[in-house]
Amino acid sequence: MNVKSLFLLGLVLVAGQAFAAPAERWYSDEQVAQGEKLFRQNCAGCHGQNAEATPDWKKTDANGNYPPPPLNGSAHTWHHDLDLLRRTIREGGAKLGGQMPAFEGVLNAEQVDAVIAFFQSKWSDEIYQRWSGRFVSDDLPSLNDIVVANKNPLTRLLRQRIGNAPIDDVSETSVADVWQVQIGNQYVYLLDNGKYALMGDLVDLESGRNLTEISRRVTVVETISEFNDKDLIIYPAQGEARATLNVFTDTSCPYCQKMHGEISQLQAAGITVRYLPYARGGQNGPGYETMKSVWCADDRNQAMTDAKSNRFDDLPQGDCAQAAMIDRGYRAGNQVGIRGTPALIKSNGEKIEGYVPYRELIPMLLQ
Repeated sequence: MNVKSLFLLGLVLVAGQAFAAPAERWYSDEQVAQGEKLFRQNCAGCHGQNAEATPDWKKTDANGNYPPPPLNGSAHTWHHDLDLLRRTIREGGAKLGGQMPAFEGVLNAEQVDAVIAFFQSKWSDEIYQRWSGRFVSDDLPSLNDIVVANKNPLTRLLRQRIGNAPIDDVSETSVADVWQVQIGNQYVYLLDNGKYALMGDLVDLESGRNLTEISRRVTVVETISEFNDKDLIIYPAQGEARATLNVFTDTSCPYCQKMHGEISQLQAAGITVRYLPYARGGQNGPGYETMKSVWCADDRNQAMTDAKSNRFDDLPQGDCAQAAMIDRGYRAGNQVGIRGTPALIKSNGEKIEGYVPYRELIPMLLQ
């Protein structure tokens, strides 16, 4: 082969690398969403909300220690295989010369993988491809292997039937040999060591308590409690606060607009209203961009009133950091089974679907 042929072959190889299809990632969108929540609860304080770390992470502090590095692919994280990433999260960073605490006992195996999935989702295709190329492909688990390995054996047969849908931890019920497991916002009951699955509500006929509804409400309360007041748009009660109402809302929803016109009556009755965004249709929904603008406004309460009155001229661009709340609120709404707006949620997690006139709603909240 002559020099010219070698040169042309080199061009072909380089072009082939340049236009190679991105490596298929091992994790799912559900794992990324779960990992985002866990990362921001446990890791963001040191590594940044989006795994970007601090701008001066390459400089040592007064004690000669380096700050926590970014995990978004801009540092050396992609030099480590999956097992080392997992082990570092579980055991902490002392063995690698760092000061990161151990999360053994804080995060289970599934949650550790979800955290890794989240910060790897920040990696460019180029970085991810370089990472996956450093290790033999057999060393990287398939998504199914990861999911199955992290699940209670009780869910083994259930997993085979539902594929890669996210399954929460199994919990024992008050009924002997009956276990409850959550799939998305649905509850399933496993019988005979996981051989049978029963879908529906579990009711204690002696007490009349709907045990499934109690679990639903706990999930709703936990999900909403992950939001700080600064994340929401709040209309505080006037005088003594007697009740709190959380509302998943959309600026383009006619009944949301109608309810917003009655906020003052709710406030006067001692009810604090807390708005969470829920763009019907997600990023393609009619209120998505408007709500980003509302959450970016200096006076979000006034911006919400303007948007729900179809006055858009004074709304700012929806390009601030707080605009991420629109996607976050949408995911939270889906997690707790919101089907439409307005979705009203009492402080105990009880859901009230749809618009209710204030004269009827106030007694429901104060009883």
